Amino acid sequence: MPSLRSLAAVTFAAVACSSVETGIPGGSAGSGPGVDAGSSLDAGTAGGPVDAGAPVGGASDAGSGGSGTSDGGNGSGGTVSDCNGLAPGTLGTMVSYAGSYDSQVGICGLPAGNGHGVIAHLVNNERAPAFTLVNPSGGVNGYLSQVGGSVFPLPNGFLQWGSRSTSNFNSQFIGAVEDSGRPLGTSRAPSGATFDMYSPIEESVALDVGGGAAFAGTIHVEGQPDQRRVMVFDANGVRWGPRALLDRRVFGLGVDLNSRVLVIQNGYAQCSGCILGQWFERDGTPLTGSFTLLAGFSPGPATWFETAPLIGGGLAVRRMDADHSTQTQGFHSQWLITVESGSDQIHEAPDWMKGRPDTDLALARGGAAYAVLSNGAFGAPCTQDVELLSASGNSCARWTLELSSGSTCDTLELRLGLDGTILQRLPPALERVRDSIGRTRTCTVRFWPAALK
Repeated sequence: MPSLRSLAAVTFAAVACSSVETGIPGGSAGSGPGVDAGSSLDAGTAGGPVDAGAPVGGASDAGSGGSGTSDGGNGSGGTVSDCNGLAPGTLGTMVSYAGSYDSQVGICGLPAGNGHGVIAHLVNNERAPAFTLVNPSGGVNGYLSQVGGSVFPLPNGFLQWGSRSTSNFNSQFIGAVEDSGRPLGTSRAPSGATFDMYSPIEESVALDVGGGAAFAGTIHVEGQPDQRRVMVFDANGVRWGPRALLDRRVFGLGVDLNSRVLVIQNGYAQCSGCILGQWFERDGTPLTGSFTLLAGFSPGPATWFETAPLIGGGLAVRRMDADHSTQTQGFHSQWLITVESGSDQIHEAPDWMKGRPDTDLALARGGAAYAVLSNGAFGAPCTQDVELLSASGNSCARWTLELSSGSTCDTLELRLGLDGTILQRLPPALERVRDSIGRTRTCTVRFWPAALK
């Protein structure tokens, strides 16, 4: 039966698997006792700097380097001249880091990069998330471990998000950590950076690229009736919230460059196939009431919404589709609409977005351009492209990141760190075995430091 779901549904399914090789899409909380952000957990063999050659590179254990080509493209709404000065001459030298994990019960996930170029690499021998903090040279700064949750990259350090279950609630905490994994300020999460989720848990999360994270769903407030709420955290703890929402399921969440939050909810009580939105200001003040984002929407077997911040403010909204509720990689996506910042003004996604399905958009080149990043796919050519677009959608450059020449593999989601570092996880089939019984395997992230800064 077709259904819409929150991001939490994806995450809990992933954590429940005996071995998770793709990480935690969206990053939602698990259950169990929280782990102090400063705790250390060795998530595998540390790798030093790896010189993978220039962007046109030969094969290595982590795959080959990328080749760059200039492509004027056919964007809409602008001229090729708006590409002037946007594309770097080269992506620079590829670096790789390979941890190790137990492929039967462990986790090998997707990386996140902060504003200093430090990468939180999700790899652990157990089912709980643990992160190795890898610096731009490929060395290890430190470790983070926890039972549930994830991390959000900050301009400086990370927000660590963890959880623990009680009889009635799932208690969650947010705490800022340095590039080394050491907590900022005191040894505990800052005051006010804890909250409870009531059951059944529904939770959507979104990164604020300016420094923070938004949460929406079944957030509990003591002494008040349970209903869906939204709140935002930053390095200092709670920025604002919880604020009450319509008590309807949350299907997506986004934060634009103005740190304004758009909550996407079920609107089927309003009209057939209605999806609703509501904007909140940086301080939590509602900027709009609930308004119709989409009407006549038809979900697939498992569908939700994700957003990307637009240059100048506002958000692009894409539908995400999985074949089933437990799928953790190879999602399909399609850009649908753009929403003006803090407004109920909606526009159909431009042709240059709609013509790039199964991709995400990330801000690049100091916020003057977009990087087009593949979702990953099953049985795809063992190469992935990174494309650079101008603000108006003109294609300014494209680079091919070759993993294994002439073969196919299950590629994973490409990501871009806040400092412009390109992040690519090696497909499971290309990882190496590190014991005689084939159980311990490598978990490799390849990256191009500050390539699109």
